[in-house]
Amino acid sequence: MKKEKLTLSQLYYLLSNHLGPQRWWPADSVPEMLCGMILVQNTNWNSAERSLQNLRETVGFDLQRLLALPRVQLEKLIQPSGFYHAKADYLRNILTMYQQDYPALRSLPTAQLRKKLLSIKGIGNETADVLLLYLFDRPVFVADTYARQLFFALTQIKDSYPGLKIKVERSSHFTVLEAQEFHALIDEYSKLADDPLGLKTNYQLKF
Repeated sequence: MKKEKLTLSQLYYLLSNHLGPQRWWPADSVPEMLCGMILVQNTNWNSAERSLQNLRETVGFDLQRLLALPRVQLEKLIQPSGFYHAKADYLRNILTMYQQDYPALRSLPTAQLRKKLLSIKGIGNETADVLLLYLFDRPVFVADTYARQLFFALTQIKDSYPGLKIKVERSSHFTVLEAQEFHALIDEYSKLADDPLGLKTNYQLKF
């Protein structure tokens, strides 16, 4: 069966019409958002949420109280999300960055800002792009595992993280809000047990 050609904008609207507004990132404050971005690394959101709930009950995501938590207590609170020794360091790194450097970082061009973020221990490609998208309001593409799997099904081309990111950003003209929604829509659609829109069988993505 011949597949229907699909543009990035058409993919966005198909997902949006099916799933509705996502309004990510799921957090009530910047410190909570930053904690979630670290805690979800190498695990699922349910595990990260258990750690977030522990922090919520203990310090209420107050930035000063988060940074003042003793190391042993912090590790115990975030244990449900795994890799808690490393993530304790990463949490302190990202929260300290926000406390001390946020205004200066916000003024940087996107490419320079991304390079700065990647120099912080605990921030890799995906976390850097999530920070750019939700903390610094830059319309970047997060080429996470869900995105790479979906785009492989739609193109039959297996791109690396940087490769897919470059392709999408060169071919799209999303606003910040649209870029945030696109990331959320891809992730939420990919979590569904089936493929209700038939994206993987009926469509071929054209950049």
